[in-house]
Amino acid sequence: MWNSMPRLLLPEEMREAEKRYMAENGIRSIDLMETAAGQLVSAMLEIAPDIRGRTVCFACGPGGNGGDGCAAARLFASSFGRAAVLSPLGVEAARGDALVNLRRARETAGVAFVGMEGLDAIERPAMWVDAMFGIGLTRPLEGACARLAERMARDRAQGSRVLAVDIPSGIHGGSGRDLGGAVAADFTVTFETAKTGHYLNDGLDACGALTVRPIGLGGSVLPENAVRLIRREDLALPRRPRNAHKGTFGHLLIVAGSLGMAGAACLCARAALRSGAGLVSVACPSPIVPILQAQAPGAMAIPLPDREGVVSPEAVPVLKQALSGKTALAVGPGLRRCAPPEIVETALRAELPAVLDADALNILADHPELLPLLGPRHVLTPHPGEAARLLGRRVEDPVRDARALGAAGCVALLKGASSVIAGRHTSVSTAGCCGMARGGSGDILTGMIGGMLAWGCPPEEAACLASEFHGMAGELAEKSLGPYAMAAEDLLTCIPAVLSQCAIR
Repeated sequence: MWNSMPRLLLPEEMREAEKRYMAENGIRSIDLMETAAGQLVSAMLEIAPDIRGRTVCFACGPGGNGGDGCAAARLFASSFGRAAVLSPLGVEAARGDALVNLRRARETAGVAFVGMEGLDAIERPAMWVDAMFGIGLTRPLEGACARLAERMARDRAQGSRVLAVDIPSGIHGGSGRDLGGAVAADFTVTFETAKTGHYLNDGLDACGALTVRPIGLGGSVLPENAVRLIRREDLALPRRPRNAHKGTFGHLLIVAGSLGMAGAACLCARAALRSGAGLVSVACPSPIVPILQAQAPGAMAIPLPDREGVVSPEAVPVLKQALSGKTALAVGPGLRRCAPPEIVETALRAELPAVLDADALNILADHPELLPLLGPRHVLTPHPGEAARLLGRRVEDPVRDARALGAAGCVALLKGASSVIAGRHTSVSTAGCCGMARGGSGDILTGMIGGMLAWGCPPEEAACLASEFHGMAGELAEKSLGPYAMAAEDLLTCIPAVLSQCAIR
């Protein structure tokens, strides 16, 4: 699975790969820039063939991204149309290879240089090429750069296409966050490999359609431990024997729910039953047992002693007894933060694979003495707020933050519009949709991971498979019901269709 997944590079990894390639092959940086510019123009013409013979405006910054833009302006004007180059920081700010290509562009017929004072006077072009900044930017767009981004947005609203070089200016190349005033592109052309920022946070919307063009680096200079992109063609489920019974496919014990949050336990149990677990038992406070058995009749219920509808310390020996015969655990949905920490401790000390979510994570954050109990058989599934509590700091970079969570020795699945799974590998799951932004969606993901752990799927693989299947089910529900009307429970009805389409190995 892992070897077939394409790599996504962080900005610093891409810079290092380029340096290594040039050193090992005797390639000059200016020549690599020329290759990139040629690929950019080729992609422009494939994406929008109607720009032939028309004017394209190139917004070019002072660094390597701007150098790519100036070289592309020259190549485009030489054979295909007219180019207007705008340098928001002034042509005198250009340096290195960017300066060389700026001078070459100035000597090319069909390339006009327009100062920022003439921005409002230029006609709306067929296309804007955003080459102000690439993947290395770490600050908001300001001043003339912000003004240029605003002009692109106005022209885009009136029909001009916006194409970003490498990544839209203002989007962080690693985290995908909008640093402030970022360009919104219809298309993004990047080189050799996609970058993590294309698939995370605001990058998902800002990049538009992503095209990856080769510039000759090849896989030998790319880091082996790079982030991997989960693709649907990489997903596969094991073939199941015909001669099987319910015990063949494992027994999941879910520890979840409280009075007023019985739905979390029900959704988790139903998702586990839809994800291949042979048997599912739910240990929950006594008052919600009737709700659970009505809403998830395929699951068995284990009543736990409670205080005002929340599991009490007296539940611990009952839970320890319930561990007998189980093959996996799922702990946390609807449990309440005031539940006794011994519940989570019991789960962590059990010799079983386990997924911990919601209040199990909050209890871990409140009781850091439990963190040393985490190991490779444990999967944590925090959203950013829970991750911040676990790490004791703000979370802003999903890859860095997921890896920090996984450094505790467990598998960490940091949830978001795209989710990052960090274990032995780091993977990005991009499936999903805005219709999944509903209470209960996370409880379903927990149940899916738990169900897969129960039938023997390794923890890191279970997290990757469940995350992608969960997102695919959301996409299917949104297609049928729309982003406003769909609810979390609609994911449950779509899981069977998603799993039935998956390859069997």
